[in-house]
Amino acid sequence: MNKNKHTEKKRSFMRIPALVLALILPLIMVFSAALVIQAGMQMDSAEDLKTKDYFQTSAFADSFYSKASTILSGISAKEILDKTNEDAYIDLEELYNGDSLSFKNTSGLAYSFNDLKEWSSQTIYSNDDWIVLGLTTPEGETKYMYYSDFKKALEDGTLQLNANSGALKYEGISQKDWTERILSSLSAEYADGGIQSQEPLKNITDKNGNVVYTDVANMLTPILEIPCAPEGYDSLLDYMNSTSSKTRNFKGNLNDAFEQLDNARDLFSSWTEAAQTLDEYSSGNSNIHYAYTDNTSQKIFTNTDAAYTSDLTDISGFSDKKPYVFLSVNEAATDEKNARNGLMNLNLSAAANSSVGSWIDLLRNSTYDENCSFLAWIDDTSLPVQDSIKTDRQHFLTYRTLFIPAAVITMISFLLFIIDFIWLTVHTGRRNSDSSNTDTAQPELNFFDRIYTEAAAGLVCIPALVVLTAGLSMQASTYNLVSSLIILGITILLITCLFWIGYLSLIRRIKAHTLWKNSLLRKCLKLPRLCLCKAGKLIDFFSRNTISRIRMVVGLGVFLFLEFFFSALLAASDGWFLMFLLLFLLDLGALFCVYKIALGRELLLDGLKRITDGELTYKIPEKELRGDQKAMAQYINRIGDGLDAAVEKSLKDERMKTELITNVSHDLKTPLTSIINYIDLLKRLNLKDPEALKYLEILDSKAHRLKSLTEDVVEASKASSGNLSLEMTELNFVEMLYQVMGEFEERMENRHLTLMTHLPDSPAMIYADGRRMWRILENLFGNILKYAMENTRVYAEVLLEKDQVIFTLKNISAQPLNIPAEELTERFIRGDVARNTEGSGLGLSIAQSLTQLQGGTFKLYLDGDLFKVCLIFPQKISPTALSAPEDPHSEAHS
Repeated sequence: MNKNKHTEKKRSFMRIPALVLALILPLIMVFSAALVIQAGMQMDSAEDLKTKDYFQTSAFADSFYSKASTILSGISAKEILDKTNEDAYIDLEELYNGDSLSFKNTSGLAYSFNDLKEWSSQTIYSNDDWIVLGLTTPEGETKYMYYSDFKKALEDGTLQLNANSGALKYEGISQKDWTERILSSLSAEYADGGIQSQEPLKNITDKNGNVVYTDVANMLTPILEIPCAPEGYDSLLDYMNSTSSKTRNFKGNLNDAFEQLDNARDLFSSWTEAAQTLDEYSSGNSNIHYAYTDNTSQKIFTNTDAAYTSDLTDISGFSDKKPYVFLSVNEAATDEKNARNGLMNLNLSAAANSSVGSWIDLLRNSTYDENCSFLAWIDDTSLPVQDSIKTDRQHFLTYRTLFIPAAVITMISFLLFIIDFIWLTVHTGRRNSDSSNTDTAQPELNFFDRIYTEAAAGLVCIPALVVLTAGLSMQASTYNLVSSLIILGITILLITCLFWIGYLSLIRRIKAHTLWKNSLLRKCLKLPRLCLCKAGKLIDFFSRNTISRIRMVVGLGVFLFLEFFFSALLAASDGWFLMFLLLFLLDLGALFCVYKIALGRELLLDGLKRITDGELTYKIPEKELRGDQKAMAQYINRIGDGLDAAVEKSLKDERMKTELITNVSHDLKTPLTSIINYIDLLKRLNLKDPEALKYLEILDSKAHRLKSLTEDVVEASKASSGNLSLEMTELNFVEMLYQVMGEFEERMENRHLTLMTHLPDSPAMIYADGRRMWRILENLFGNILKYAMENTRVYAEVLLEKDQVIFTLKNISAQPLNIPAEELTERFIRGDVARNTEGSGLGLSIAQSLTQLQGGTFKLYLDGDLFKVCLIFPQKISPTALSAPEDPHSEAHS
């Protein structure tokens, strides 16, 4: 037992560290895994882990390739934006076909480079005046006009809207109002299919009455104000109107033209952005040095002051020992020669896109020059400028150092988390008890485990989602690394706490078999069955005493009908006073009936209370009762008479039985005492015959056994009837137990029984009769001497728990205990079925009766051959209580 208690204490002590680990390990796991992922992002491949030089990694090569592409794009954009001559144009046909820009007017629809450049720097806004209308000519062609111009022409009489004959007169509307209605439809884009589909428009004439247009439609609303015009035309619409679709070089329609103008504006915006980005790689802002030359114009772009040749083959300060790339494209050379013109040092060989061909393609695609050279290199390995290259190199060195330790910590924390997860899953819900059957005990549930299953899931999942959403939101709005890590840690900790609360509750519910039993869904599914049961009970209710039930329902129905009827008459009739009086009398009669029923119910309850309190001769007055209540009173009065007679007969029988036992025992004592005395006299004669001595010894043993049996019968009779006078006083139960064990120590050794004790050092004070308590303990230890198996251990334990003194005595029976535990406390029942022992079968019965008379509890437990008796007494705290004496059996303590 002590071993079990030690195991339970150890298990309880281990739960706190296990729970702490369950909360801490996810934090360690997430942060270390995040560090591993971050380190992996700094290294493009596993090969990067093998080198200590950042400039030998593929990550650097890719970064260098990206930065070189940005530099080349910026140089190309800057070179384009520097075109200031008036002969430079952006041809919309080239944009429409996706051709390379020639910066020449090849289609006739081209805008001045400088005009577009100036326009791209202006603010964009929309304006209804820029709505484009399409007017259909009598020949079927479409002419374009801005809405503002069309409106102005109508106002000054240059154009006239003409309606079908009699249409306006039929509608009762003036010409002016009709014109305003058409303009409103055109501005609101309601007439994109032509105004004739909505209005009775006949045609549009000029001021001379000539028909110039037959219909007008809303073509489009440009999102851009276009302050510039194509070369040689007043506006884009002027170009579209002056040429037909068959004769103009631009093959697109008006929508395509506006779209390409928008693309042209985006081009200038991207060129400007790329040129501004190039400033980030100026001298002093970047560790990358570059030089670019247009071999045709001999124009050079560079961010270094070093001296160099025009073809970049010789630059002062340049060292081919540092990371660099040299690219050259010559329009007079073949592709094979161009490929050989690209040279790179071996530091870039790790990059997937660092082949000569890919770098040459980069140079071609990023510029519009077919004869150019480009050289880019890192200043030196010291990296004097704090740019992204230096930052990435520092991150690489840091993460490369931490990658393997972080990966190891991640794996170890993950394995520990799995072990802790399994341990908590197995041990959660186990009770901290000393029972030898703890593994099969009912799991211990807390208040959260008793909440409905669905409600508990909501209490865990909903806060977890709220915490996760809030954490992600705060994480996104925080740019400080320390704050971000703190928010991440708090979020993970809260979610982990909620997870363990929900998961461990789920495990305890599964172990206790309450997951489904305590489910709202189960209760909802049981609702139809419950309704059927209620309906069945209602049917059963009316099936018994049917006349009374029907009388009750009919009476209630009549009352409700009259109540409703008189109320309706009161509302609809002029004689309201009479109806009100009838309704009042009806309610008064109902109140009187309820009063009589309540009065009868109180009489019945009072009579039942008196009878149960012992007044068996009390009679409920029947004159005040009617109907079922009167019948109930008659039955209760008869029950009282029957109980009175039964109690009187029981008391008489008990008195007769006690008197019979006492008288018979007294009559047996006198001859039995004489027999014992004569046997004693015969022993003093010094008989020499062995047979006579043997018979004399048997007579002496049986006589004393008969005397003991007689005394036990008398005492059992007095104890069971309560006919004993008790001298109650405060006793130290532990001290008395030591004395009893001392009395039985020698006899237990003769039976080869080892006594194992577990007694408290402090006094265990109880309120009891010392002589009767001694008899209880004597009977219990005597029972062990008679029935315990030899060469076994006997366990005696005293516990002080919750103001109670609990004494437990356990032993192994020599004979199989194949009877229920409650039968052992009956009179003349013995565990020895063969009746070979000296027992009378009254010891446990006497012990139980004496324990109950002194206010204690007597319990027996049988488990196979294990016999266990438990005495429980209220603990009395006495200031004068002495400490327990030294245990004389200390060498036998467990």
